[in-house]
Amino acid sequence: MDPTTPRQFDNAYYQNLKNGKGLFNSDQVLFTDSRSRGTVNLFASNNGAFRQAFVTAITKLGRVGALTGNQGEIRRDCSRVN
Repeated sequence: MDPTTPRQFDNAYYQNLKNGKGLFNSDQVLFTDSRSRGTVNLFASNNGAFRQAFVTAITKLGRVGALTGNQGEIRRDCSRVN
């Protein structure tokens, strides 16, 4: 979602938002909305803070249990039921 450095994992996405270059309106709202502007400013100016927040979020996501068996299924193709 970052046209300036599409092959790098960095905070350019947030820098783009500060410069009014969000890819979608829904992205740009992260900067124009006062409730999330502080986070955008922090991540835009501090790549380390962005990376640490990402690690924390992805670790939490990894704790979400996948439903299998009668509870659910892991799809081979996300666009269709197995």
